[in-house]
Amino acid sequence: MLCLLIGYPFAYFIARSKPSVRPALLMMVMLPFWTSFLLRVYAWKGILADQGVINQLLMAVGLTSEPIQMLYTNVSMLVGMTYVYLPFMILPLYANLVKMDFRLLEAAYDLGTSPFKAFWLVTVPLSKAGIVAGFMLVFIPSVGEFVIPSLLGGPENIMIGRVVWDEMFTSNNWPRASALAVVMIGLIVVPLALYYRYTGEAAEPKH
Repeated sequence: MLCLLIGYPFAYFIARSKPSVRPALLMMVMLPFWTSFLLRVYAWKGILADQGVINQLLMAVGLTSEPIQMLYTNVSMLVGMTYVYLPFMILPLYANLVKMDFRLLEAAYDLGTSPFKAFWLVTVPLSKAGIVAGFMLVFIPSVGEFVIPSLLGGPENIMIGRVVWDEMFTSNNWPRASALAVVMIGLIVVPLALYYRYTGEAAEPKH
């Protein structure tokens, strides 16, 4: 949901920008992929640490007198996962929105619709396929995420990928680890099957 709320305005802005500017904007979206995934996560440790950039800035402007605990919390884990997977939401949304006929919005305005209502009734339904695709591209890797919870989350921030690792290599409980792995596969396969069914129904010609 965070990736959608942040990524939709980005994708919409890129789709409505001039064709000559779009390649540069898309390059900026894909620029983080040029850096190692692990380095990007470690960078957030430096930003969110007690002596990190954000805490130093807050204390410098006088908003707080002591560091705020941000690292090893739910907030730091969500920030890291949202940052890493945001491009996976922006790109399918852009691919869907750029093909949209924006004359439909002009027609809605001519019929007396407000900009927000036109966006909600015209743009959002037409971008439903991009929203669903973005959800799948973000959901599938985040289900089994191991690195970000280990580096940015605390002991209480346990996700299923980390639990499977602990059961295999710490507790040496392979039956439980196998059962959890099957559950994780089910969490991925069921939404994926629903997505393919949705896209298949959308592609079938209506008589």
